[in-house]
Amino acid sequence: KDLYQQAWKARLKGLATYRPNNVLGAVLEAAPAKPEEKPAENAAAPAVPDVDPMRRVIERRPPGALNAVAEKIEYWTQEGQQRLYLIVSFLPVEAGDGSHVERAIEFFMPVGQSGESQQWITATMRMLSLAARGGFLDRALSDMRKVTWDRGPVRLGFYEKADGTRVPRWHDSEVAAIAYALQNLIARRQEAVQASLFDPDELPAESSAAVQSAVSGTESGVMAGKKCSECGAYAMIRKDGCDYCTQCGMLGSCG
Repeated sequence: KDLYQQAWKARLKGLATYRPNNVLGAVLEAAPAKPEEKPAENAAAPAVPDVDPMRRVIERRPPGALNAVAEKIEYWTQEGQQRLYLIVSFLPVEAGDGSHVERAIEFFMPVGQSGESQQWITATMRMLSLAARGGFLDRALSDMRKVTWDRGPVRLGFYEKADGTRVPRWHDSEVAAIAYALQNLIARRQEAVQASLFDPDELPAESSAAVQSAVSGTESGVMAGKKCSECGAYAMIRKDGCDYCTQCGMLGSCG
């Protein structure tokens, strides 16, 4: 009634009214005010993703002394047997579970061991140290192993076949061989510390006699050819219609 009386007093010519129903609903409806949602007092803090301690960025070398490993490596080029020392410093880094892992952060090659320009050796070691502290050391060493030169293959280390036989491993350059030696040094250090089988500062090294024995046992019957994808030697030939490595015995594609 009040609605119609107000319309008459306002001298309106017409008035339309709508009755709410289940089909159309209500044209005008006062919705009750929603209570403000208060944030939970004890809401769980967002989970912080665990950062791989081996990839965490270390801005600079911490002051003081660090544990280090010095290793003498022997390798063979067309000029004969070569020897040099590599030094790697390790820093204990805290992992997500509160434990500590050792991480390589510094690399050195003492001056006066190589005939190449010392400025390039120093620059390479500094760049490796920077890559190690930046968290991408694995990628840097992997890229170094792809470096080639024009002085023939370099022999360093061994490749173990499925039957347990060990054959010499070949590399495309002296730089690639040094990168391989650094990868092995770091891997042995980590395995020794994790297993706690012996003092990490006294890592086992193969005797030169064992190395020479393994080398001399595989020199006979080696023929020049394409690069082998397993041992790296340029000894892949065609034999009986198949690719065959005369160094390690790897059998490739046939036909």
